Amino acid sequence: MILDLPSTPTTADPVILPGLLSGLGITPRRVPAWITDPDLIADIVAGYADIPADFGGDQ
Repeated sequence: MILDLPSTPTTADPVILPGLLSGLGITPRRVPAWITDPDLIADIVAGYADIPADFGGDQ
């Protein structure tokens, strides 16, 4: 499905999503502060486990 969205102005700043950067391995994955289990933290950082955004909050 193709959406009919307005074009981006040529003066607009580029948008880089944090999830994209961490998915590409450019930045480390964010782990919510309430997660304290070292094994789970290691799995999140390695990309084996994901935390939904509504559980992670803005940190």
